[in-house]
Amino acid sequence: MRWNKDIQEHWEIFVEAALQEWPEARESDLLALDGTRSGLARYLSDVTGKSPDLLLEEIAEWQSGTMPADIRMDEHLDNANISVSGRFVAPGEDVYDEDEAFGTAS
Repeated sequence: MRWNKDIQEHWEIFVEAALQEWPEARESDLLALDGTRSGLARYLSDVTGKSPDLLLEEIAEWQSGTMPADIRMDEHLDNANISVSGRFVAPGEDVYDEDEAFGTAS
């Protein structure tokens, strides 16, 4: 996940995932943050007592993970997901055709 494009721009939908990673945090406090990595590290440092540098490492590890499905499917990301999905339509395939015709049905 990219911080500015994926996380900061849509911070409010990442709050639940952040709460799962850092249960010491409070939802209202996370929502009040500006969504920057440094702001999250400072807040978590206050809450957990860990150093901001250590938390920046934890945040980088959290960021490098896969985007949780509930975030990927959030309605705020619908337009982005739709535009990206076009890359997976094979040449000559009609997006409205049944997948079985193209051998990709699961």
